[in-house]
Amino acid sequence: MKAQMMRVVTGPGRVLVGPKILGNSYARIVSQRDGSGLIERFDPRSRSWLPAPESVTFSEIWSAPAVPALLRASIE
Repeated sequence: MKAQMMRVVTGPGRVLVGPKILGNSYARIVSQRDGSGLIERFDPRSRSWLPAPESVTFSEIWSAPAVPALLRASIE
């Protein structure tokens, strides 16, 4: 019998929360090298994650609804 170990990815760039639906866009929190978190917003034009405006708060993302699984693949 073989046992498999699950490995949790750690370090900068790891998605901590999200993606979540925030208004008419998507947002997430990713870890930084210094241990802090960075709020990112999905830009549909460039199809990439960019730093969010300072007006977006951690509390808003934490309480926002999650992106449905069917949409997740298209934004990750």
